Amino acid sequence: MTQDLTVAIRDEHPYVVLDVVGEIDIATASVLRNAMIEATDTGASRLVFDLSRVTFVDSVGLGVFVLARKKMHLRRGTVDIIASTRRVLAIFKLAGLEQAFRIRPTLEDLAAEDDPAEPA
Repeated sequence: MTQDLTVAIRDEHPYVVLDVVGEIDIATASVLRNAMIEATDTGASRLVFDLSRVTFVDSVGLGVFVLARKKMHLRRGTVDIIASTRRVLAIFKLAGLEQAFRIRPTLEDLAAEDDPAEPA
């Protein structure tokens, strides 16, 4: 049985963060896709998917991240992923997407890379 998926959008200047909780699969990917479209349509230039509370991602779910990357590329924006669980990291690696996205364990790690003057 598929676990429900919830997505909350929050502004963490300069990022727009999508906090994702649950399983991303064929039954729930539309929830994530709609939230991503909502976030990108507001003019976000730095989109972050926080997958720290995601337990599973299938190929349909991965397609949402690829779509987000394409949409953001058109506006010269970025898409980053927050993920720290082995299962989710392995899915990106198996799909060959670990090089397509900057994947870090926390938002703070992303921010530290973006502004090296800030202490890590």
